[in-house]
Amino acid sequence: MSERTLQKEVGLVRANKQYLVSIEGLPSARVHDIIVNKDGKRALVTALSHDAVEAMTLDQMEVKPGQQFEIYPETNQLSIGGHMFGRIINALGDPIDSLGAFPPKNSPFVLEKEAGDLAGRESIHQQFVTGFSMIDTVLPLGKGQRQLLMGSVRSGTETFCKKVIHNQSTSDMICIYATIGKPETYVRRLASDILNNETKKNTIILASTSEDPVPLSTIAPSVALYIAEHFCDEGKDVLLIFDDLYTHAKNLREIALLEGHLPGRESYPGDIFYKQAHLIERAGNFKGKGSITLLPILQTDIESTTDLIMTNIMGTTDGHYLFSPERFARGIFPPVQEEESVTRVGKHTQSVVQKQLSTAIVSLLADASEQRKYTQFGTQVSEATRSVINMGESVRFILNQDEEEKLSLETQAILLSLVFTTLSTGKDAGFFSKNYEGLRDTITKRKEFEGLRKAVHEKDSLDAFIAEMEKHTQLFKKVCR
Repeated sequence: MSERTLQKEVGLVRANKQYLVSIEGLPSARVHDIIVNKDGKRALVTALSHDAVEAMTLDQMEVKPGQQFEIYPETNQLSIGGHMFGRIINALGDPIDSLGAFPPKNSPFVLEKEAGDLAGRESIHQQFVTGFSMIDTVLPLGKGQRQLLMGSVRSGTETFCKKVIHNQSTSDMICIYATIGKPETYVRRLASDILNNETKKNTIILASTSEDPVPLSTIAPSVALYIAEHFCDEGKDVLLIFDDLYTHAKNLREIALLEGHLPGRESYPGDIFYKQAHLIERAGNFKGKGSITLLPILQTDIESTTDLIMTNIMGTTDGHYLFSPERFARGIFPPVQEEESVTRVGKHTQSVVQKQLSTAIVSLLADASEQRKYTQFGTQVSEATRSVINMGESVRFILNQDEEEKLSLETQAILLSLVFTTLSTGKDAGFFSKNYEGLRDTITKRKEFEGLRKAVHEKDSLDAFIAEMEKHTQLFKKVCR
């Protein structure tokens, strides 16, 4: 046994304020140590002073002056491994789904780790495939990228994350979904949606709920990251979702105000940027290891993107997707506003054809939107203008996928490139509406298109790829009605 355990130091509570406790004694305690009372209820040491230890409770408990706490004797406080897949755990790593206990604990409880320097990181060079054309082709995501998802509660961010996890069920990607201060009903619905037979083998839900003590919500992202780093160190690729960092920030603000810290802008603690940026920076693509792709969610009804927390996180991540509640309500999926979204490193993972196709699509959608404004005034439009509008509407139709539809990168590129071929000359979105399923299945399955699928990654320009597609025009026409 260690010297710290042999000493059996005991601290006495001298004051408390809700879940914050001031304790005399425990001279060898350190920040982030876990301490326990005689009932085994836990608290986390958050600060040290010359005559006291400050801690916040992690379990529901009634704290009174004079109550005793001692340092938790266990070295290992988490049980991490493959047994976590398909399970729901709390922010302390304990199972809360009534499906049985975990094996003996094999890992210490580490909340703070260095993000790692550049020497230990690799450039992001491999694409993270979501199965959705709007993301994979237009606004690509790389393995190890930190990409912010922002939108209101009804903008589809949660649905998008669920579908992305479903689409990883045939890959080796490990998925960890961390909820922060969400209602228990939300967690139950989330579990029923994503912990099915296909995803149980690679998915973990770490749930801190609104019924838990507030401190659990503040440590949930750190614990989720620590678990993700465990699998990353084994060479695995991990998808980590924080849902959501606005609730996390509000809980940090509540604790800071209770502790009597001077409030900063919008009453947030002065170190709020450091705390959240430090979490986000721990994700990435690592040499000799795997990757952690981080999707932090910001759910807010505030329309302004100049809000403190939003601007802080936007400045820390590698890009952002802005989700539109209006598009989601109209059945558009994924409901991402491409004109307001940015991916700073994702395009480095694409082939030349994909990059140029992405640029062509964004430019076309912007032109079509601009031209459509003039038609609202009843003015006559030229044939060229009508063609741009039709092409834009056709691209929009193809980008709007069914939530359950997963497309390969090659199928996405070929379908979207069809809009730029002679096959679509004089055609509108109705043409693609009638023939979409036939075209999709033909492109995906038929051997005659195998060379074209390879060309998505091999051709040195979009023009060369379009020329190759033109050679298949007769095959496309046979499929179309």
